[in-house]
Amino acid sequence: MAQYLETTYRNPLIEEVWADPAVTGPDDDGFYWSYATDDDHEPLPRRLFKVARSRDLVHWETHPPGTEAGAFAAPIPNYGRYRAAWAPDIRRLGATGWRFYGTLKFDDHEDAGPEGHGIFVAPSSGPTGFTEPTILQRGPGFTTIDPCFYHSTVLGRNFLYWGSGHAPILGQELTEDGLGFAPGSVPRAVLAPTLGDWSDRLWEGVHVIENPLTREPIMLASKVDTWVGPYQAFALRGGAHPLDPFTPAPSPAPLLAENAAWNRCGQVFVQADAIGQPWLFYHAVRGDQVIPGTESLEANGRRGIPLRQMCMERLLFDSAGFPYVEGGGPSSTLKTGPVVLRRA
Repeated sequence: MAQYLETTYRNPLIEEVWADPAVTGPDDDGFYWSYATDDDHEPLPRRLFKVARSRDLVHWETHPPGTEAGAFAAPIPNYGRYRAAWAPDIRRLGATGWRFYGTLKFDDHEDAGPEGHGIFVAPSSGPTGFTEPTILQRGPGFTTIDPCFYHSTVLGRNFLYWGSGHAPILGQELTEDGLGFAPGSVPRAVLAPTLGDWSDRLWEGVHVIENPLTREPIMLASKVDTWVGPYQAFALRGGAHPLDPFTPAPSPAPLLAENAAWNRCGQVFVQADAIGQPWLFYHAVRGDQVIPGTESLEANGRRGIPLRQMCMERLLFDSAGFPYVEGGGPSSTLKTGPVVLRRA
């Protein structure tokens, strides 16, 4: 492994607020990129999604040159009245370029009407400077947030999932270039909450990967309350088609559960290292830490806004190709990290 470098890490990877992290890369220069939510509760300056980059998936430079204002090079039409840029998902689709999927609260937002939060896609030739966003869908309240891109290697087709707000998670086929929904396609419910059950009343922050053995989709989804807790991530089985319903795993244990050191852990995202090992990125709150400056605020029955930081765990698979995390929750000790290319 002379051309490779083994790393070590300890959570959190990014000390500042880094909620709903997405990770992608490497780009042509060897950088991995992370993108995160930016909203009213966070320190200024305001950004159109936060950006960080890393050579090794462990040490991150936040807000590198050219991204001081975020991932977007220009203002987004009908956005600016509210500071809410949430839950990004960024992919490089071969020769067609980079695609940024995200959530916005638009200037004409309706709390109860159909013009609530919305999801969009924007193109770029690289990992920054995204432009010309196309609104894909809007819906009441928080029902249309947290988009997730998925490419089925079995079908050779692209799909998008989204949802929250006590509504079903929806999925729909995308075009080959990922810039819109496929002609004739319609949203289909793939995972529904149980509204009468407090512990199962909300799913969100979904991320879909393939079973390494069967190549069937596996959905990683978070519930129930990212602000108060408990907030955990679960793995669910898919069917033969990416828009078939997802069902619970035989074991009811979470993929990622709260522990004595970390809580409100979820909004997961999977990224492979240089030798193909998958790593699970997510946000979590260490103890009762809150964002500095918010200690006097009261939100959701607690004082202060939780400090959600980016963390990482090695994603492992059992004999059936189903994912798990060693220890079942966020780690706090020094651990063996990703393998990356050695640079001169």
